[in-house]
Amino acid sequence: MGRMEIGAVVFSFSLSLVPFMLHNNRTAGVHKYFITMPSKRDSSTTRVGKVKRTSSSKGKRNREEELAEDMVVDEAQFEDDYDDVIDDGEVVDMHSDEEGADEEEEQEDPERKVVFRPGVDEMPEGAEMTYDSSAYDMYHKLAVDWPCLSFDIVTDTRGASRTKYPLTCYWACGSQAANGEENYIGIMKSAQLCRTRYDNAENEDDVEEDDDEDEDEDLDMDPTLESKFSTDPVPFNRVRAMPQQPTIIAGWSESGVVKCFDFSDQFKQLDNPAEWVRENAESQGAKAGAPPRNLFTTPHGKEGHTTEGFGLGWSPLKRGTLASGDNEGHLRVWSLTDTGTVASTSLTGKAAPGSIEDIKWSTVQENVLITALSGGSCQVYDARAQGAKLTWTAAQNGVDVNVLDWNPHTQSSHLVATGSDDGSFFIWDLRKVGNPAGAEPVQTYTFLNAPVTSIEWSPTNENLLAVASDDNQVTLWDFSIERDREEELAMAARHPELARFPAQLVFQHMGLKSPKELHWHPQLPGVVIVTDENGFDIFRPSNWKSIIR
Repeated sequence: MGRMEIGAVVFSFSLSLVPFMLHNNRTAGVHKYFITMPSKRDSSTTRVGKVKRTSSSKGKRNREEELAEDMVVDEAQFEDDYDDVIDDGEVVDMHSDEEGADEEEEQEDPERKVVFRPGVDEMPEGAEMTYDSSAYDMYHKLAVDWPCLSFDIVTDTRGASRTKYPLTCYWACGSQAANGEENYIGIMKSAQLCRTRYDNAENEDDVEEDDDEDEDEDLDMDPTLESKFSTDPVPFNRVRAMPQQPTIIAGWSESGVVKCFDFSDQFKQLDNPAEWVRENAESQGAKAGAPPRNLFTTPHGKEGHTTEGFGLGWSPLKRGTLASGDNEGHLRVWSLTDTGTVASTSLTGKAAPGSIEDIKWSTVQENVLITALSGGSCQVYDARAQGAKLTWTAAQNGVDVNVLDWNPHTQSSHLVATGSDDGSFFIWDLRKVGNPAGAEPVQTYTFLNAPVTSIEWSPTNENLLAVASDDNQVTLWDFSIERDREEELAMAARHPELARFPAQLVFQHMGLKSPKELHWHPQLPGVVIVTDENGFDIFRPSNWKSIIR
């Protein structure tokens, strides 16, 4: 049995050779993943236990067991009964075409390690993944009964900029169950999210100082996952929480309507169960089992939508204002008042030139929003009038623009990021996209090998962007990093396989299965949550302090 660590994950497979693995190092702010040959030993994988949405249960194995059985990191674990094996390991060059070239290179440069390139090098068939803890300050994998391919962060009152472990967070989500009767929309709470970074660095200089670490509580607790939800016979394509009152949750249903619920009572059951129990007793049990209040459901027809859609977004500046776009290119704005009435306005007298894939409101102009369209274009609207005010081509050759995000920082509010179906993503300056000669992106990236499924600017760093893609990874990009030509040449000479890695790439998270949506947590600096077909990944990179500055 062999182990191959690829960034965040370890691929396990059967080999007749001595097992090999990847070590993690950091060069110029980017995590690099290297292949070395450890001593002869049997290798196994670390499995992160499932955490069901219906109850709290263990979400990871005991740390000592994992270290003893799986984490081939500490030199003590390389001890064996073979006198002829060197514990420090041999170097294996996966990119050499000549047999025996590996040994010659080792003799010339015994410290050289070969970088494995995700999306370029082939993976062994039947590989099973786990993670290398040294790449993370925190990483938890939570499995649910059915995939929730859309979710949104539900902020709480526990405080901003929380860094002390263990952490707690909430999110709203809608399921995609195979059996319609098992679908739901609701709120999940994950607690006891502890630091998972182990002291497995090769020397003390590799360990980052952490002033708060001594104050953290027990780091061996298992994460918990609880939920309160409302069942629904139809899956949800998109779920969004209102920024001004995040317990009000809207969901784009496959049935062609948008449903809006008030989960305030259900959230209190998760966030402050003692107070909820007291209130329920005072009401003589009237609160127990009560479903979330349905605030409104959009009509099916010309006063609403005639087909399903994916574009959905609350205004961050106007309370109760929700935009929805469908697969026929129709865009509507819904205004929910405190009295419960709902007003609707159509912004597309004539349908847009493609299905509306994503919607984002401006964070500085309350009536302005942008839509991403299939067919390769983006449109800017003023919610006070019909018709797009600006249209520009945001992808080449008619490729769909799957997702977009508007930079939330005031000083960078002119920047918009878009992700396309061909794996490319772009940064646009809205002050220049109206150029009659054609819009040109500020930055273009073609590093990814599959459609971009989610993209989001960091709430703490105006230059930091997270991207999810269908090649089963999440990448973090820092656009404040400038190219250092001398450093690049030196790196290319030592590691030519690194030539394709852009300088702005600061982290890769892998081990996912068709990730569909990600979000930075605005109250937990450096924490990213991503949903895929298996559940939710919650992680904080080991270099989080340097990238969120």
